Amino acid sequence: MLTIIARIVFWVCMGVFLYILFGHGLLLVLLKAFFSRPVKRKPITPDVCFIIPAYNEERNIGAKLENTLALDYPKDRLKIVVVSDESTDQTDEIVKQASKKEGRIILIRQRSRQGRTVAINTAAERYKAKVYAISDSDVMLDKHALRELVANFADPQVGAVTARFIALQSKGNPTEKGIGGYWNYEQWLRYLESQIGSVSFISGSFNAVGGNLLTPVPADITHDHYVPAALTEKGFRSVYEPRAVVYEYPADTPLEEAKIRARNFLMGMNFLRELPRILNIWQHPCFFLNLLFRKILRWFCPLFLIMSLIAAVFLIPEPAPLALLGLTGIGAIMTVLTLAFKSPPGWLSTAGFFGLAQIGLFWGIIQFVFGKRITHWEPPR
Repeated sequence: MLTIIARIVFWVCMGVFLYILFGHGLLLVLLKAFFSRPVKRKPITPDVCFIIPAYNEERNIGAKLENTLALDYPKDRLKIVVVSDESTDQTDEIVKQASKKEGRIILIRQRSRQGRTVAINTAAERYKAKVYAISDSDVMLDKHALRELVANFADPQVGAVTARFIALQSKGNPTEKGIGGYWNYEQWLRYLESQIGSVSFISGSFNAVGGNLLTPVPADITHDHYVPAALTEKGFRSVYEPRAVVYEYPADTPLEEAKIRARNFLMGMNFLRELPRILNIWQHPCFFLNLLFRKILRWFCPLFLIMSLIAAVFLIPEPAPLALLGLTGIGAIMTVLTLAFKSPPGWLSTAGFFGLAQIGLFWGIIQFVFGKRITHWEPPR
């Protein structure tokens, strides 16, 4: 009887684990072949409020403002609003000096630490625009990125657009190459989602939302998760624009990357708490099922893997359980080896990143079980 239970647990958990990682992507490829919905893009230049949330970004904010001012977009239709989340460094002073030279730059200072979400809410409530573009302080945009993003709003069904981000590799994180490969895979999946209907989440690095559609978001939930679900409920699409390019560095260290995964899980649990209030899943089953396999179940991948491994112990010497135990051991060794090299080969960096991502998510699960909660997103340092 124990063997039968172990076999069921092993194959169900292993099947879900593999489907989340690879199978769902194959399903999206198949769906795209039969249900493609191209976006009706055309060049437009609506009034844009460009929101930059910032907390202690003195090392980045000057370059970010220069990069934003250099965008190929009409000056009279672009307002730049930096929301300082009670920064304690020179962020505010740098923005003030920049605003003296360029009147389009506006500084809002929050009087207490309230987080990125409230910063965006505050800017959107104070300044009205046809389109709100939102971008992090530590990313650089291609000159044409904003034009490419807003061209999608020519389609009346589009409510939000997310950009393509490219990983830069110069900080010495041994998992950088793996992170770059993961980002490319993620964006391929996002492209497929967009071609079919709507992406399940948007990138915080750079995205845009229709002016009349950006409503206040609960403080402990990120716009990345909230916006696509809320817009789906209203009948709008959130799409991916690969021609709008953003350049971004991964985390400085593997440990910081693992911490980001843990924080992602904790913020994700806040989103799950509110999901029934945001989206009627019975009226939008396709969006919900895609969200389930693209994001929600992925947060729990470490649990599916651990349960498969425990079941595999009871099924020795069957070939599949033995193979999983062996591959997991090899993966653990490769993760450790990745940390031992300053610049490991791409395949080793990918394996190391995958291992660290699972460790980070599992640490997030443990923290959540023991009562840890996050009320606002902390940027990696």
